[in-house]
Amino acid sequence: MAKANYGVIGLGRFGTSVALTLTQEGKHVLAIDRDEEKINSIKDYVTSAKQADSTDKDALVEAGIANCDVVVVGIGKEVDASILATLNLKELGVKYVVAKATSDQQGKILAKIGADRVVFPERDTGARLAWQLMSSDVLEFIELSPMYAVREVEVPKQFVGKAIKQLHVGTKFNVLVLAIQRGGERMIVPSTDRKFLRDDRITLVGKTEDIKHFAEHFRMK
Repeated sequence: MAKANYGVIGLGRFGTSVALTLTQEGKHVLAIDRDEEKINSIKDYVTSAKQADSTDKDALVEAGIANCDVVVVGIGKEVDASILATLNLKELGVKYVVAKATSDQQGKILAKIGADRVVFPERDTGARLAWQLMSSDVLEFIELSPMYAVREVEVPKQFVGKAIKQLHVGTKFNVLVLAIQRGGERMIVPSTDRKFLRDDRITLVGKTEDIKHFAEHFRMK
């Protein structure tokens, strides 16, 4: 599957955390803010950093935002700017737009104008959001709550030929094997006697941080 390109608009504490976390994991990140000082502070740490007004659609096009598959709008306090940026992104055809909201009312407006996901900084940290977004880059991510996720990954080579009960993934990694995809067959809640084969894909469920640690342990990108 092609790797996603990420955009982050608004480089406050939340947006900067998202951009840096994604970059640290080797993701292509375009950071945008109208404040030159904020751009200068991050430009050496992300793939690309552009000074632009996100309420100006032409400026966003020039910055290259239309090349991003996922864009996080980290503007919270300036409600008008947040709404206009989200509208511009949807009109430009960005596949998945995440918008930060500082109130339930703002969140409802952002959802109504097309934001695919609305996050609240008092509940969702920037780093956690970045990891949740990267989960979807592997194959599929389903948010169960701000803290839990389902993620499908390739079977680690260390698992091949071993049964689920031999691996103790629940006690070692605090994640559960929800399903195994084998060719055209999907085995839901497989028996613990089931052995993994080389081309299997496994669906895991657990806390976002535990999913992250599992991926890091087996060096999954």
